[in-house]
Amino acid sequence: MEELFHKPAKKDWENELRRSGVLNANSFSEYSDLRAFSPSKKLASRISHYWILRWNIPEDITYKPTEVLGAPLVNIFFTLSESFLYGLSPKTIEYDAKNFETMAGVTFLPGGFHPYWKKPMHTLPKGKIQLTDIIPAATSKFCQNLLTISDDFLLATEIDKFFLNIPVEDSSHGQLVQSIFRKIDSDRSLRTVASVSTAFNISERTLQHIFREEVGTSVKWIIMRVRLLEAVKESFSQDKPNWAEIAYQYDYSNQAHFITDFRRVFGISPQKYREINQE
Repeated sequence: MEELFHKPAKKDWENELRRSGVLNANSFSEYSDLRAFSPSKKLASRISHYWILRWNIPEDITYKPTEVLGAPLVNIFFTLSESFLYGLSPKTIEYDAKNFETMAGVTFLPGGFHPYWKKPMHTLPKGKIQLTDIIPAATSKFCQNLLTISDDFLLATEIDKFFLNIPVEDSSHGQLVQSIFRKIDSDRSLRTVASVSTAFNISERTLQHIFREEVGTSVKWIIMRVRLLEAVKESFSQDKPNWAEIAYQYDYSNQAHFITDFRRVFGISPQKYREINQE
């Protein structure tokens, strides 16, 4: 394994948080320390990274981070009292942070959790799910032992060992799904399901079926999310963003449609997203 990132300069840190969908970047950075590590090679086809969050909150203060915007992937959380996951959800994830605590977790690649769920991903419940319902070994005792490890690299290594001991096989479409994600993310010409279908020489019907079964959402939703993130990134380069102009720039016929889609995917308006990140 290798370390992916440790706090860079403030500006770069906030940009990284925004890109990954974390809100309240200023406050988050002030009270916490976040590190991320790559998985071992055997798990790299399913897992994006492990992350470890340690916070130091002043006494008598409860901090309520709001993070992880709607994304087409699964996140697992290990706390001192429980392990849980969030499936595909358009809502933000919130929790209370007090005193000196540690939380660790796993971010899967798109489609990467499918081998563990072992059922069509569109059947995975939305929102918070107890991890023991899917992986019984992820008990509260395991969480407590895990989070007593003070060295971040060793902690991430223990999470890696935990998943190496779970006997699952990669999906036959896993690599294809991730290739499609990367292509949509990097190629602005792919803005319709038909264009993706043509680029990968796969029928639209087959493409939609694969994504519904292994990712849990539609290709159209993935395309829309990428386009919206590009748009909101553009807004941060402007002192007073012209949302109508930005909407048109990103292929929306009007501002209202753009705002409606943004709310549907991320749970808040683009202006609210901007205001939170400027707190």
